[in-house]
Amino acid sequence: MIVGGDKIAAVAKDAQPPQGAPHIKVDGIILPGFIDLHNHLTWNVFPRWRPTQKFSSRYEWQATPEYDQALRIPQGRMMANGLGCKANLFAEVKALAGGATSIAGSLIGQMDPERTCVVGLVRNLDHSSGFAKAPSQPACAGEAPTIPAAVANEVFPMEAKFERLNWLRCELQQGTLRGLLVHLAEGKPNDATARREFRMLQGQGLLQPGLVIIHGTALTVEDFVAMRDKSGLVWSPRSNDELYGGGPNIGAALAVGVNVAIAPDWSPTGSAGMIPEINYAAARHYAVRPKQYVAMASSAPAQMVRLDDRIGTLAPGKIADLLVIRSRGGAPYETVVTATPADILLVAVDGTPLYGDPVIMSALLPGKKLEELTVCGEKKMLFLESALPDGSWDAVRGQLEAELKRYGSSLGPIECS
Repeated sequence: MIVGGDKIAAVAKDAQPPQGAPHIKVDGIILPGFIDLHNHLTWNVFPRWRPTQKFSSRYEWQATPEYDQALRIPQGRMMANGLGCKANLFAEVKALAGGATSIAGSLIGQMDPERTCVVGLVRNLDHSSGFAKAPSQPACAGEAPTIPAAVANEVFPMEAKFERLNWLRCELQQGTLRGLLVHLAEGKPNDATARREFRMLQGQGLLQPGLVIIHGTALTVEDFVAMRDKSGLVWSPRSNDELYGGGPNIGAALAVGVNVAIAPDWSPTGSAGMIPEINYAAARHYAVRPKQYVAMASSAPAQMVRLDDRIGTLAPGKIADLLVIRSRGGAPYETVVTATPADILLVAVDGTPLYGDPVIMSALLPGKKLEELTVCGEKKMLFLESALPDGSWDAVRGQLEAELKRYGSSLGPIECS
């Protein structure tokens, strides 16, 4: 593979780099960078939360004292004390360590689009992705705030004002907004209240291409049929199991033709990153083949948010968001779904190596400042020049650890599984 600037120039075994261009041979599987459409970045500093019960819906666990004590109160204090940027950076490094090059769910970006601390590492699709939203059509003028990114993210869509939903629907229909992520129908698989949200969404006229439903654990086959050729589904199996005792009927969704992506949700009840989330699902023998899991992490999410002309596959002219996983001699797709973060040799965004094996990173970035971290017992290197021109990764971690200790919490690890 040859990369020229931020684009893929060639994909072929016999491709020859230009004379004098830096190049390196890797014993690995080259993949498009994984696309995480469902995360909550500033919560990923926390250790795992293990609830003492299963819940009927997200509204139930969000009202419990144990959630307040373990997560909501410490997270609120952290944000109030100005640590949001450092928390976001920590979470982006965690995402890189799991193989992601694009992500959605930066709370800081949603609260203040002018903040610049979320532009440095992974591609924040709902904020500073490098993919700007096309100019609004006159028909879509309204009171809704301007969304600068090509993808919008609504965690509580049923609470949004009518003017905002009307604007989002119009922008989605016109194609000026590539994708709209909505958290919906989240609860036990048989929870009628959670499923009702889907009917409400249909009533708002939002069920159309570019709409992506996150969770959808309470959806039925009838709902999946209604979604076909219109809306995609993001599946977060580990978090669904931890909170509700099960998730959506993925076999049924795939059988009727719904496009399905996989994503980790957040570290407290989900996985630390994309590779661990795929591991979790693959080990539980869902009706999904290894090749499908790779698609669920790359081409499927790109198609859902209508950015497949830029990311999600390896082809000349596409953005050079790349992931390299160590080859272990077996079938490539099975190797990927059984890999751990230790097996990640390289992650590059816009053609720039950001994370990976020390030998590879040093060869690709000679003379650059690289920072060391240990993941799954193996040394890895980070290139943080764009996100952290001053300071260090160790200093960021140290401040987060000290502050979270003050709140009665602790800094969660970059987990191996």
